[in-house]
Amino acid sequence: MRDDQTFAERMHRDLRDVRWPEPTEIRAMARRRSRRTAVAAAAAVLAVTSVAAVALGGPATPPVGSWADRWLSPVEPEPPGRAEIPPEALLASADLGAPSNVRLSDTGLAEPVRVDPLLESCAADRGLSAGQPLSRYSRSQTLLDDDVSGQEGQPGVVVLTQDVYRLPTGAAPRLFTELDRVTTGCVGWRNVVPMFLSDDASTTPVSVAHTWQAAARDFAGDQAVLLRQTRSDLVNVATGEPVNRRLSRETRLLVRVGDLVTVIVPATGAGVDGPEGVASPTTDAELRELGRVAARRMCLAANPSC
Repeated sequence: MRDDQTFAERMHRDLRDVRWPEPTEIRAMARRRSRRTAVAAAAAVLAVTSVAAVALGGPATPPVGSWADRWLSPVEPEPPGRAEIPPEALLASADLGAPSNVRLSDTGLAEPVRVDPLLESCAADRGLSAGQPLSRYSRSQTLLDDDVSGQEGQPGVVVLTQDVYRLPTGAAPRLFTELDRVTTGCVGWRNVVPMFLSDDASTTPVSVAHTWQAAARDFAGDQAVLLRQTRSDLVNVATGEPVNRRLSRETRLLVRVGDLVTVIVPATGAGVDGPEGVASPTTDAELRELGRVAARRMCLAANPSC
């Protein structure tokens, strides 16, 4: 009996010396074990896929960028701060000073920042493209007016389009530096477009010179550019003769607040003075004020906030 008590006392004493993990440590070990299990499962599936591919005469390893590469590669942690872009960060129809009663919107993840598709074509043609930065989150909208005469059965006439992008740390300021480099290198860039030069239904290839320039800078937010594209020197490709045709200008607003960048395209590009019946902001003063309103709307959603 005494031996049993001695054994029990010894066990009690030994147990007091055991170090039990803290609850947080136990949870951390469980997470690591879950990750190892998931990776092992993915690796097992990958091994089976590779064997099947070899049996069929295909590659033994998955191509770069496949689902296995994305699954097994480490994921960059989400930076602290605000993530998704709320609808309130975009312009409202009341901000335009122009009628707009239809709103189309969309959201996205890892979307490329689109400033001007034609400018992108010039950059690629002249070897200036450094690749479009990818946003973390994006939200876009198109504001329309369906009360314009002659538009029955249509969703409406575009008054304004806007994209807001949340960029990774440091990418938003670099976007403006790259924009200056590309616009400088694209002065006088030419492309060929079909154009109606007569009353018949046929089109004629016409060569057009394009130039982009900053009409105003730093009028809103942390950075801002009023980017204007002009088209000139129209030439009939077939005859080499100049074409006497006045083309519209396109103006875009780029405004940065923290890690947010917005690209705003008012409807001044659809005609010389915009679409008939649509009174969107057109003067430089109106567009600069619109940029300031957009910056105020982005302030609370930016990292850091204003």
